[in-house]
Amino acid sequence: MSGTPSSQLIRPKFVALDSSHLGAVAADKATNDRSRLRRAEAFERAFDESGSVLLLCWHHLQELFSHGREEIVAQRVAYLQSLPMVAAVGSFLKEDVIGTVVDVQSFEVAAAFSNPAADVLTVRDEAAKGMFRLASGADLVRPFLQNWSELRQAFAERQPRNGEVVAISRSNFAGNSDEKIVDLLKGTVRAPEDIQRKFQRLHGKLSTDIKERGDKRILDAEASSRTFLEEVRRLGMEAISADNPALRILEVSGVDLSEIGPETTVGDVGNMAVFRRKLEVLNQHLGLPFQELKARVKEDRLPSGVIHNGIARYHPDTAKWDGSELGDRHLACLAAYADITYVDKRTHEASRQARQKSRAFASLVRHMEKAGGYSEIAGQLSAHLQTDTRASAEKP
Repeated sequence: MSGTPSSQLIRPKFVALDSSHLGAVAADKATNDRSRLRRAEAFERAFDESGSVLLLCWHHLQELFSHGREEIVAQRVAYLQSLPMVAAVGSFLKEDVIGTVVDVQSFEVAAAFSNPAADVLTVRDEAAKGMFRLASGADLVRPFLQNWSELRQAFAERQPRNGEVVAISRSNFAGNSDEKIVDLLKGTVRAPEDIQRKFQRLHGKLSTDIKERGDKRILDAEASSRTFLEEVRRLGMEAISADNPALRILEVSGVDLSEIGPETTVGDVGNMAVFRRKLEVLNQHLGLPFQELKARVKEDRLPSGVIHNGIARYHPDTAKWDGSELGDRHLACLAAYADITYVDKRTHEASRQARQKSRAFASLVRHMEKAGGYSEIAGQLSAHLQTDTRASAEKP
């Protein structure tokens, strides 16, 4: 991490630290407290001697630079600038900026489309070939500093929006995710006044959930609920004017009737619709024939899809739904590529359960760890190094 050469020849490994650990190292490096400074320097030496290379993506920098106090952000910028070499997710479009989860997904979708018979592990290996680049910390930070005021403003505005996304996805305000689609197809259309009353009930439930359990940075729970449900209502009113409203809803969602089986639920269709919308966004980068893309690429063949959905499904149901959970899911997707990925304790618990219950998740995720403080990480890296050394020695 510090760039000090190790006396041993060790295969470099990518280690993605949690943003909180990076922030703590940056604070200790900037302090006048000699004991804290020595602690940070000891960690950097241990990190280097383990043969590790720090792996970063856009969401690390976004979290580090979203702190409200300018002096703390300045410490973090200075720390990143001091790093002589890090690994970074690259831009799919080859732009001079560190990559986001959208870039990770773009690499994966391109690999899955080009290799239609490939399983999720093969897609991971193909995507990884062009996903990463090595750079100095100063090179990664430079594009941020060139647009510093605009980015700081965008990061501040993004925080309540992330809170809305998490709260809406967490709330079971509709209460019908387990309802079978085939039953809806057979059902009758509600009268407009019944629809209006239904949406009023949905608004009451969702706005209450956001107010009581949503991120504290959401300024107006009523407005967040109303804006979301108004778009849902608009699409629904368009659908009931069709000959078969349920079929029209599937069409609007990008889901074909052929994909609906007897056990397909409203929740399943919602997940498919979200993924199809994601493909539309990604295809702005990819430029592929969309119908062919939709037919070839399913979410269970994308490493980030398997990990993101596993973390979301098994995430502990906390009393409060923090918007940072969305960023945690993005960072967890690095676990398909990094040798070791550090996450917060709730994401770690979700990954533990997902690993037990999903063979695909367990096969993709290498080492996902948690640490109360960055000083604990040195010992964990040393233990992994010893394990890897023994494994290499045992190979014929």
